[in-house]
Amino acid sequence: MPRFVEILKLIRFVNCLLAMVGVGVGAYMTWLSPSYYEPLVAAAAAFLICAGGNIINDLVDIEIDRVNRPDRVLVRGALSKRYAIVLAVLVNIAAVLLALAVNLTVTTIALVVIALLLLYNLWLKRVPLVGNVVIAALGGLTFMTGGFAIDYVMALTLPGPLIPAAYAFFFHMVREIIKDVEDIEGDRRVGVKTLPQVIGVQNSLSLALLLFLILVVLTYLPILAGWFGAYYQVITIYIIDLPLLLLLIFIWGNPTAPMLRIGSLSLKAGMGLGIVALIVA
Repeated sequence: MPRFVEILKLIRFVNCLLAMVGVGVGAYMTWLSPSYYEPLVAAAAAFLICAGGNIINDLVDIEIDRVNRPDRVLVRGALSKRYAIVLAVLVNIAAVLLALAVNLTVTTIALVVIALLLLYNLWLKRVPLVGNVVIAALGGLTFMTGGFAIDYVMALTLPGPLIPAAYAFFFHMVREIIKDVEDIEGDRRVGVKTLPQVIGVQNSLSLALLLFLILVVLTYLPILAGWFGAYYQVITIYIIDLPLLLLLIFIWGNPTAPMLRIGSLSLKAGMGLGIVALIVA
């Protein structure tokens, strides 16, 4: 049991669960009548790909995490690096096999995402802003994967999974920038140059705030178009957008480590609430 708990921590279970749910929501926003087999299999594949990416991330970042995240599984030695490598290979193979059981489009996405996550962890995350864009795009792709598991054409039709994909992109971009500011000291010590080191902490937070303002505008567009109803409006505008906007403004003026951590966690919670808003829309 202790090893199982450490595995859940290593793969970042909650993040993987969000990816899985994202696929389900993308399918839900695509189908004309309920269809469960393809979305469930695609969601399981997404969970495993997310797990594999997080394991590789911890393997590559073990020295950085000794400074920024000393509680991480591999840093503490709770699981060996060899065990983590084998687990990463197995979950990625299993993900591809599951994707093959859905359709060619989902299989292609699975292979591309695995390759991008590997490239990200080995190189792109050290390229300021580019790595953030990759992670944000992959976050949005989870919803599109759910749509593609149902029907390729319908997945690209509005209103559909393109809406949460766009939301996820901006949510992830803002959170990635906040996390880079939070991790700036550890990244600097090991020679990893991130956006805050290039343009400064204040400019980075200003960019995050600007991106969130764009997200706020985007969340309001489906209301103007008459696609989503009152429940969506209440959750997105009054429970997600306004509180998070105020929090980000406060962080911009007071970028301490505790506030940055609260911001990162609040944005993750906002993603979860956003999924609820789309389900009840």
